Amino acid sequence: MPFTRINQENLYYEYHRASGTEHAAETIVMIHSLGTDLSIWNWTIPYLQSRYHILVYDVRGHGENQPLGEDDDMTWRQLCDDLAGLLAHLHIGRFHLVGHGMGGYIGLEFVREYPGRALTLCLLSVPLYYPVTVMPILSGDRTQTVLESNSIMPVAERLLSAACHRVTPDKQELLYETYRKVNFRRYVQIRDRITAYIAAQQIGPVELPVLFLGGEYDRLFPPSVLALGTILLQNYRFLVVPDAANAVQLDQPAIVAQWIDEHIRKAAEAPEIQVVEKLSAHMQNQIKDFVEQVRQQNESTTTLEVEVMGNFRVLVNRQVVAGEWNQRYAKRLLVYLLFHPSVTREQLCDVLWPEAELSKAKNRLRVSLSYLKSLLDKHTGGANPLLVADREYIHLRGNIKCDLQDLLEKLQATAAEPNTKRKALLSRDILDKTAYSLATGIFDNWLLAIIEKVEHKLEELARWTVEYYEQNNDRRQSERYKKFIDRFV
Repeated sequence: MPFTRINQENLYYEYHRASGTEHAAETIVMIHSLGTDLSIWNWTIPYLQSRYHILVYDVRGHGENQPLGEDDDMTWRQLCDDLAGLLAHLHIGRFHLVGHGMGGYIGLEFVREYPGRALTLCLLSVPLYYPVTVMPILSGDRTQTVLESNSIMPVAERLLSAACHRVTPDKQELLYETYRKVNFRRYVQIRDRITAYIAAQQIGPVELPVLFLGGEYDRLFPPSVLALGTILLQNYRFLVVPDAANAVQLDQPAIVAQWIDEHIRKAAEAPEIQVVEKLSAHMQNQIKDFVEQVRQQNESTTTLEVEVMGNFRVLVNRQVVAGEWNQRYAKRLLVYLLFHPSVTREQLCDVLWPEAELSKAKNRLRVSLSYLKSLLDKHTGGANPLLVADREYIHLRGNIKCDLQDLLEKLQATAAEPNTKRKALLSRDILDKTAYSLATGIFDNWLLAIIEKVEHKLEELARWTVEYYEQNNDRRQSERYKKFIDRFV
């Protein structure tokens, strides 16, 4: 099997060389969707291999990949660096990028992180502008049961029916095999990243030609929703694949391959011609501004700040929220929602009352939600509620800040900083400003695991800082930060 070691991961890939051309062939890189693996392109590759080299690979947590180090939370930069490392390993310069679902978001981020590498971009079933409150969330069986199985197989039937328009034995076998290999923890991490990505509207400017493909019968992301997302781009075409659901390359591999080929050819034949003309682009920007105004009017602009390290404190619009936070699970419920801003009622029941019968747990949850909502609504006037609940989902929305989340993000960004001088300054700032210990007064396993991870990263950062100053013959600073290491031993 072809593996290459990239960023503490044995990355599995397949490189199919062009079979029917005498000239130098260009490369198409295809990135699969969340929960699947590279085999989802098996039926499309034969239609393109006569003209192109095809590179497919398994994203972290999927397929045949083998993690070699600590199982950290994944970032978009890390996923992009995986692709960059694979391209370097295979000596591939410029290429065409095709992404399905999750693969599309990796493609969009790669274009931003590594400008000039991709020649064209093709996005299959990739929503860019979607109501976060109805983002699909794994549900059905109680979440704890699914987590314990370390697999998404308990919900595979639901995923299968949403992926394909007509489920055949071949499709069923292929998809079940891909679902079976998924690392569920990483699956949830990336799913949450995608939700946050769409919510934050992080799509940057994309100048290269983009082809949008959506399935005619996609229940998750109908063509009308996908088309709305094109307001975030300038140079694109949007086509609806007939008789297809979400996995258009499985339902209609020949059509999808044909349209990808046409997209690449047109971009090569007339690179100076913009798909969207200036007048259309102006109209599109006007529509985008209008949609953005509507979105802002409907979404909360309330600021929620929560301090969980040390003394627990909650502020709404910079006003301290007084109340008995230890009553009715209010503190535990709010902190869980900070790290999981959109969850099902069953997921909360599993976290707060894992031993209780589901009906009793739901009754308790109703009381807790009502109490938490009453605490938060005191400072919002009810106009822009922070906590929104329907029959199935619970959502925390607004401008949300949490000191523990901020610290974790700073640690991850500092660890990835390539400039050692800047990294040393960032490290000192984090180590000098972080209070010890990181007690929260909450002893749920999921939060203790986060605290343990943060402390481990702090220790690693302290050790790196000591080594940095030792190498620079600054004994005073080196001795100073050795004291930080002692706090973790």
